[in-house]
Amino acid sequence: MIKKITLLEYLDRIIVTRNAIADFFILLSRFSEKEILLDFSDIEFMSRSCADEYIKRKLASHKNIKEINLSKNVLAMFLLVARQNNLDARTIFH
Repeated sequence: MIKKITLLEYLDRIIVTRNAIADFFILLSRFSEKEILLDFSDIEFMSRSCADEYIKRKLASHKNIKEINLSKNVLAMFLLVARQNNLDARTIFH
């Protein structure tokens, strides 16, 4: 079964701290579902450090996490961080 989570229920529209992402991934680990659909609706901005933390934690997670409704700003930050870390964004955001 897939668990759909709207980020705005747990995080602010503007995400600026690594701790916010770390805490969110602790929350994700508590769900029994292995398939997670994260809805980024109304998330306007994510700092570079948050995007970096998100990618690191997603890659380390034992869950299959898929993102939907990414804003242009958030997607651009994810792509920037992936490129800076020599990661293929297509393997991270499938």
